[in-house]
Amino acid sequence: MIQVGTSPMQASKLFLQTEEDSTAAPKLNKNEIVNGKVLKSISLSKSLLCIKGRRVIARTQFPLNQGMIISLKVEKVSPNPVLKLLDIKSNDLDAVKISIILSGIKENLWKSLLEGLTQYPSHETNIKQFRQLMNDLSQRLFLKSEPDLLRKIIEKSGLCWEAKLKNIFLKKTIGNDHVNNLAAQDLKGLGSKILSLMEGKEVLLNRFLSTIDNIQLLNHIGLEQDNKIFIPMPIQFPDGLFTVGQLLIQLNQKKNGDHGKEKKDNDFFKISFLLELSSLGPLRSDLTIKEKEIYGRFLLANEETKMVIEKNLSAFINTLEKRGFFVMQMECQIKEPEIVTQSLIREIIKEDGCTISLVA
Repeated sequence: MIQVGTSPMQASKLFLQTEEDSTAAPKLNKNEIVNGKVLKSISLSKSLLCIKGRRVIARTQFPLNQGMIISLKVEKVSPNPVLKLLDIKSNDLDAVKISIILSGIKENLWKSLLEGLTQYPSHETNIKQFRQLMNDLSQRLFLKSEPDLLRKIIEKSGLCWEAKLKNIFLKKTIGNDHVNNLAAQDLKGLGSKILSLMEGKEVLLNRFLSTIDNIQLLNHIGLEQDNKIFIPMPIQFPDGLFTVGQLLIQLNQKKNGDHGKEKKDNDFFKISFLLELSSLGPLRSDLTIKEKEIYGRFLLANEETKMVIEKNLSAFINTLEKRGFFVMQMECQIKEPEIVTQSLIREIIKEDGCTISLVA
């Protein structure tokens, strides 16, 4: 087993031991760089890995999630292999299960967890902390406007958990307190901790973490292909309604023109937002932002909703203009419900030539 010392320098190292039914340990050479796949997360500090086709047990002071790919450097070969964590990588396209993301949003796992994680008295403190974090995340849109609101929502959402871990590993000051403090403000980090304490037996939490895992993998693909990021937005309205919106951001795609100058036509980014409300039905907004110019449209499924949006459109435009933007175009369009409600995930995973099922 891994025996991690108290020194911060040891916090990103793994000491390996083969499983009892294994015939041999992986053949390793000093200073060699190898990849390991996490086959199973046994606890916060113990995981089953596959390295060079061999199954090994690892114990660390940081959690490893099932399916994670990690890059390691061999620092010591015998008597027990010692490896240093170099990087945490995303899985391949084949690993993304779109149906898990869609069903998680459709069934609103965020709301289910907020209401359902109340029946474990022995883990009351962690569960209370999780519920407070979920409330804070889902109610932020209705609090006082913040310039970095979206960044704070993303940071708490769980989508950046591994990046946070990597950051403190590289600082070489990691310890149990560091990880616990980090997890306290991250849905995936705190959820992983609770699931470990429950020995993986909480079904809803398992499904939630699997949903976040697959969104992270989807974003890895989206960023690589088109600079696109998909973000689920849990939203609690003041009247008690709890729903999940879908946000898609396409970052600037600047391309060089003649003489190395950037073409202004390519200096833009896009924001799309999809929300289904019980009273108004589905609503999708698309904004294209070029420097301070905004071009926008709302897609709606019925005339009644269109009238409501048009009635409030001038107030929306005034808000944007007060923040220094120039609204060049803003319109409302009626479309078929199946067009308006089409998941924004389809903007990343193209159906043509793709075998991934989008059916929830």
